[in-house]
This record gives sequence, structure tokens and C-alpha cells, in this order.
Amino acid sequence: MKALIIGTGPSIKDQYSDIKRLANDGFKLFGVNNTYEDFPLDAWIACDPSWHQIYGKVEGDFDKWHWNKAICDKYGYKYIEGRWGDGLSLDDSYIHYGHSSGYQALGLAIHYGATEVYLCGYDMNYSAEVRHYFSGLSAQGGEYPQELRKYSTFDGLIRCYETIARQEGLPKIYNCTKDSSMKCFEYRDISDL
Repeated sequence: MKALIIGTGPSIKDQYSDIKRLANDGFKLFGVNNTYEDFPLDAWIACDPSWHQIYGKVEGDFDKWHWNKAICDKYGYKYIEGRWGDGLSLDDSYIHYGHSSGYQALGLAIHYGATEVYLCGYDMNYSAEVRHYFSGLSAQGGEYPQELRKYSTFDGLIRCYETIARQEGLPKIYNCTKDSSMKCFEYRDISDL
């Protein structure tokens, strides 16, 4: 199974039509945060418990996950244990936190049996003043409120992903985000998939 992880970087706007095409070509789509508003997801996660306090229950015909049991009980989401650790968990009973929803979605894709993984919207290089989400697709301005944005730079998140790149036993992971600051995965142009 080929998996496409949809992050929240501004580049996602330029990849919109290719992502829709790949969804129709059998790719499984894993989204985070507000991406469920714009893409036909198969699975979704928003890791920050505060995100759920602002947005409430997410509706849609896709698997909704979280590692916080109270959030799962309140909204009817699927529960998966979360733990701190380097790389991705190969044990289907838990995921690693990795400080981001995108990291956790990647862990879920592995648990779903992905044999190839493609990352979209993983810019990892825009400032806190720039919209965290792509403009022109979502009905909301910006991806989520400024108070939920934990990082003004992405150095710490990139280091988390670098632990995945060094991990053995994973399917091939490609970054389809041109000019991404995350260089630990081979770049693939999404239009060529």
C-alpha cells in the first residue's frame, strides 16, 4: 500500500490537484489537523490536545485517531497509545509522539501496512508569521490559531524526523515537498507519481 501523508505546510496548495489524483489512483491518504476539510482522507490525527478544545469533534468518513484516551472517549476516535521514543514504533499497539501530528500520522501509516510513504506539505522552513496552513483551500484563514503553534523554527522537529531516516526496517519514505528544509528523505516530485 502506498501512503501519502498530508502535512500543513504552505506548499500543499501547489500539490492539491496531484494529491486528489493520487487518492483516486489508490494511495491511502493520512492527514493531520485541518487537512480533513480539503482532502478525502483515509486516516487522520491531530496530536495537540488543545487543538481539540478549539475545534471540537471532527466529522467525516475516515479513521480518526488519538493517543489521549479522554479525547477518544469524548469524540469517539480510535485510541492508540503514545510513547516517547526515537524513530517510529514498529509495534502496532503504540506510536511515538515525535512532537508533531505529521510524525504521528507517519507512524499510523506504518501500522496500516504502508510499503511506500510520500510526504506532502512538509516545508519545515516558514516563519511563525506566515500562515501555518495553505491559503485558498480551507474555509478558515490559517490552519489553526497562533497560540497552538509550538515552534517558531523547525530545527527540533527536523531532528525528530532524522531519527526515522536512520531507522532500519521501514518502508521507503520520500519527501515530495520541493525546497523543504527537511533533507533526510529522498525528494520525489509528486507530479511524477
